Amino acid sequence: MKFFREAALTVVCLVLGIMVAMQYRSVKINNTMAVYEQQRVNDLITDLLREQENNKQLQKRIDELQKDLENLRTGTNSENETIQELKKENEKLEILAGLKTVKGKGLIITLESMDNTPIDDYSILSVLNELRAADVQALSVNDERIIATSEVRRVGSYMVVNGRKLLPPYVIKAIADPQKLENSLTVMAGVVDMLKYYNIKVDIKKDDNIIIPAVRNDGTVLRYDLLTPVD
Repeated sequence: MKFFREAALTVVCLVLGIMVAMQYRSVKINNTMAVYEQQRVNDLITDLLREQENNKQLQKRIDELQKDLENLRTGTNSENETIQELKKENEKLEILAGLKTVKGKGLIITLESMDNTPIDDYSILSVLNELRAADVQALSVNDERIIATSEVRRVGSYMVVNGRKLLPPYVIKAIADPQKLENSLTVMAGVVDMLKYYNIKVDIKKDDNIIIPAVRNDGTVLRYDLLTPVD
């Protein structure tokens, strides 16, 4: 009889231990997610304001250089060297502003729902934000170039980026140091862990020849007709 009482007590203790461990894990995950979500919102706001200001300055500089090029086209041979330098600088600024198709090594990240639940825009934004923090140099979502004014928002079962409707899976391309980008995404309790918690499958692949197209310059994405430079 004593043996059965001890056995029953052992089973009860074991069950209580398992329940306590599961509860502790759940509380830890919830706390981690709450802190991460708040930090993510703050980072997104800061990055958006900074990128918008950078984009305005880049566009202003591009306009100035294009005007200088026109003034110098009829110059002497000595001035032609200056023109070539200005062209190079202009091209560099156009690359930074997203006006040129670019290529380089980096990561291709594919996001796909594991339970047919639509992926929300915050999940995509969290990946983009983490990549920006890792010094990414060019980004796209389903070949839509991401710039400072790009919107990423979910509408029903699809995502809208730069005014275009995108369907899953969502393929994010990022050009920068591949290892640095991967480390930033896969850090413990980081973006990848969060997405898996929301039943989102994340596939990360390194590539040495990623091509990211230029942003559409048809007036639907880049809009600055209401902006006036201040000297």
